[in-house]
Amino acid sequence: MSKILVPIDFSENSILALKTAIVIANKLKTDLRMVHIEPVGGHYATGLGDHINIDEHPKDKLESLLKEYGQQYAVNGRFDYYMGQGNVAEELINKVKYDNDVILVVTGSHGVSGISKSWIGGNAYKLICNTTRPVLVIREGMTYNNEFKNIAIPINISKSSRRKMPQAAGMVKLFNAQTTVIGMQTSSILSIYYRIKTAVKQVVDYLHANGIQVVSAIMLKGKDCIGRLFETA
Repeated sequence: MSKILVPIDFSENSILALKTAIVIANKLKTDLRMVHIEPVGGHYATGLGDHINIDEHPKDKLESLLKEYGQQYAVNGRFDYYMGQGNVAEELINKVKYDNDVILVVTGSHGVSGISKSWIGGNAYKLICNTTRPVLVIREGMTYNNEFKNIAIPINISKSSRRKMPQAAGMVKLFNAQTTVIGMQTSSILSIYYRIKTAVKQVVDYLHANGIQVVSAIMLKGKDCIGRLFETA
């Protein structure tokens, strides 16, 4: 059976990633594996809340997560965990690389504040840059919603933003979501504007050809368009 991996450092953000991964695993009917990498000489993270003892070993914490969220995992598959030690980014990249049945990684954007802020943040970036598997990054502070009824697809001048279309279309179909395609132009050059606008039309045509209705297609312009993207979405 295919598998979804979730890096866990016990921060609220990584738990949010786990909850999101459970929803997706239930839809895709995949196995689910939590991955905890303990940095050499690092600290045991303690981000689960007051009901977790500060001196509790990571294995006990992972067992607690299995017990707490196991009932939400509604697949006749395997929900388990892997523990490792070493350079966090390298271990995560290798785990994804050599676990051949991994189809998706769901990770938080940041780790435990004050202990290892870059545990997930920097390592998520390295993971994205060094794997061919899709990586879904759950933004810190995101309001959890398990329905995924509105999905925005940002498109910029790069070809890579259009290469994600099969995966994006798959997510839209999976959750029967409404879709908005958003062109992102940070440059004031008119020719780039028209190239992005053409790319947006190509994406809309691709989605329509795959039976996906696009609610709207808009353009955001200016250096602050990334911030405005989150406001729009």
